[in-house]
Amino acid sequence: MTADLLLHGGEVVDGSGAPAIRADVAVRAGRIVAVGDLGTMTAAETLDCRGRTITPGFIDVHSHADFVLPEADAGALVEPFVRQGMTTLVAGNCGFSPAPLTPRSARGARDASRLMRDTPLEGSWSSMGEYLDTLAATGVPLNLVQLVGHGAVRAAVTGGLAPAPPTPEQLQAMERLTRASLDAGAFGASVGLGYAPGIFAQEPELTAFARWAAEAGTPVTAHLRAYSRISPAVPGDPDQVPHNVEAIAEMLRVATAARARLQLSHLIFVGRHTWPTVEQALALIEQARADGLDVAFDAFPYTAGNTTAAVLFPPDILPHLETVLESPDGLAGLRAMAEHVFAQIGFGLEDIQIMHANAPRFVGCDGCFVPAAAARLGLDPWELYARLVVESRRTARVLIHTYSGAENDERALRRVLAHPLCTIETDTILTAHGHQNPASYGTFPRVLSTYVAAGLFTFEEAVHRMTLAPAARFGLRDRGIVQPGAAADLVVLDRRALRDTATFVAPARYPTGIEHVFINGQHVLAADRYDAVRRAGAVLRR
Repeated sequence: MTADLLLHGGEVVDGSGAPAIRADVAVRAGRIVAVGDLGTMTAAETLDCRGRTITPGFIDVHSHADFVLPEADAGALVEPFVRQGMTTLVAGNCGFSPAPLTPRSARGARDASRLMRDTPLEGSWSSMGEYLDTLAATGVPLNLVQLVGHGAVRAAVTGGLAPAPPTPEQLQAMERLTRASLDAGAFGASVGLGYAPGIFAQEPELTAFARWAAEAGTPVTAHLRAYSRISPAVPGDPDQVPHNVEAIAEMLRVATAARARLQLSHLIFVGRHTWPTVEQALALIEQARADGLDVAFDAFPYTAGNTTAAVLFPPDILPHLETVLESPDGLAGLRAMAEHVFAQIGFGLEDIQIMHANAPRFVGCDGCFVPAAAARLGLDPWELYARLVVESRRTARVLIHTYSGAENDERALRRVLAHPLCTIETDTILTAHGHQNPASYGTFPRVLSTYVAAGLFTFEEAVHRMTLAPAARFGLRDRGIVQPGAAADLVVLDRRALRDTATFVAPARYPTGIEHVFINGQHVLAADRYDAVRRAGAVLRR
């Protein structure tokens, strides 16, 4: 037998969670054809992997890179992903997807896309099928697993800032768009209940949306309505049931009623007084699973995450947010309410770091925490924050800290990461401009070095959580495993040198120890050489 590629003499961690074995791996025509002692096999290319570990390519279970993949320089943009061993993206999360689009939503989607991109997204598509066809025609640098976003669907029918529940006719139109997207190859659906228009949706609408996904045999991912113990988006007494826990309960009810497979996105606990609710939240999820609901969750290994600056504001003012922020009385009232809530969750503007201001006045503020940026411009911190939202047209990106811990206290974060239902994600917004999220550069190496060394899981279990586990979650039958017949998405790494180097101060730093990456059998990262031109990925369809 001959092969295109032979990885010789490595330690194979196959993604199943099984112990590592010493084996060769042979690849032909983008597929793994043999694993074992292949000493008699010849190959066009042989890579000596002695002293190295071979794993499946890592699957980012929660990505927003579907907005940058249409760009001409997408290969260069996603270099940080590939350099940390990533080969597949699950995109379209938090209710946001580049399709479907209608005349009602196209302009708003174009403007809002600047949150995810350096320039507005100019697409020639309207349907999900047309979007996937466009990417397939131009090629993609990594494999894409696309979800259809509830926010995109709702905006296409009702508009992006319409708080009223959809009429029966509008709900039927939403159903048509959702089912068409799933039929076109989307692997599931997502909801984003922290952002407009998803934040306006109530349980009957969400249950209908989840049911459409379930009837197609696909999962639903959910950005919850709240991640802090008190939130203006959630009713009820937080001293009885913390609002973040009630937000989990809401989606558990929705998924149970819809008989849907549920993936809770980025299970985080925002604010120092929210961290102690981790056990209550996990117990609720475990009970739902014991009761028969197919529910799991994902998380990133950092105590901050990226989002839009507008995420702080309650849903009732979102349709006229700029009017409130530009009114001295409106801003004063909002500030008083926010500071009252912030004090109760253990969080403040001092915990917000500007990633990309996306407005001329704030040049030089990227990377600064809000008080430092305010001092730089001679503004009150709340005045600066209001101007940031208004002048960026809600597209300013920020890193919010106190997510499940801080530098000196990661107990809540580690409790989530260690849980057997947790898979690994980046949830990053990666663009050429602005201060980066270190998760774009170091997520998978950080898990495999820092948290394996801390004893949260074995190396083999950690690899499983970022390969076969997410592949199974989204129905990818030929990814996430090193075995004959599987796609040749492979990583060769040096465990002795493996570590992340990105920090919140200096995030744009590549990890060490990731030496080779193959996507569909193509050698895209070889030692320190990355091929930004080769579009080795595939647009996967369900």
